[in-house]
Amino acid sequence: MTQRKNLILALDLGGTSFRVAIANTNGEILRHHKGEVTPDDPEQTIERIKDALASLLSNINTSTVRGMGVAIAGLVTQSGVLLTSPNLLAWYGTPIKSIFEKELKLPVWVGNDATLAALGEYKFGAGKGCHDLIYITVSTGIGGGVIVGGKLLMGASGFAAEVGHMTIDVNGPRCNCGNIGCLETLASGTAIARMAVERLSQGGKSAITELAGGDLRKVNAEVVETAARAGDALAKEVMDVAGANLGVGVVNLIHIFNPELIIIGGGVSKAGDLIFEPVRRMVAKRVMRDITVRITPPALGDNPGLLGAVALVLENT
Repeated sequence: MTQRKNLILALDLGGTSFRVAIANTNGEILRHHKGEVTPDDPEQTIERIKDALASLLSNINTSTVRGMGVAIAGLVTQSGVLLTSPNLLAWYGTPIKSIFEKELKLPVWVGNDATLAALGEYKFGAGKGCHDLIYITVSTGIGGGVIVGGKLLMGASGFAAEVGHMTIDVNGPRCNCGNIGCLETLASGTAIARMAVERLSQGGKSAITELAGGDLRKVNAEVVETAARAGDALAKEVMDVAGANLGVGVVNLIHIFNPELIIIGGGVSKAGDLIFEPVRRMVAKRVMRDITVRITPPALGDNPGLLGAVALVLENT
């Protein structure tokens, strides 16, 4: 009798840490492990991941495992080679797929973490039953994924849905990607911190300064959010501007893809109405009449990358 392959391995590889898990086909995480990433030493980190995977697979019959999905914060080729990753510059050209297929003797699929988060929310989260949706992650940077007709949009080279790099201000700040006025430069967590510091440097008064211990280098999006929740006018203004900028990006995506649902996740989304309200106001103001769309937070908590990797395996098996 053939053993049923009802288990899936998942790896979520970020700039400072990685998470590995084993899940079932319903997206339930059964075991998981977290480890440290050494950005400038891929070999050392890969050995840590291999050890973590071996620990997960102890007492598991590997004939019950379908394969492994890998979610990475960066551009990945269709052959599973990591290219540009802002926090893993030394990893350029690392053949992630072949390394782990050789180690595990299992099929491995690799994708961008934000793109796969869209697939995870579609399969297991807020997007269940919705065949046209967009997921946007707003954290240090901005990424995303698009589901069209129940299928993940990949593009000719597998690089589709780099939503954070659409231009929304031709005279805006320069982005790390080399472009000018990207959404990421005007609505990300990094952008929120930069805008707050700019206003403070120009003489603005705010509780942000005290929360940062008087050191503007310690200002981040979380500090700005905390001040805004306490009623600080400058902080609220910064959050509102970032949300409005994000709303412009959302309007563009609505007009291009006509989704039923837009999910906004990532660390900045935890600011709740401080971000969602200006986004929704901008959408109500600028989207063409008779187009309707729901805008919601994600349902997968801190696991969109892992469960997106699980969903990637399910898509391919």
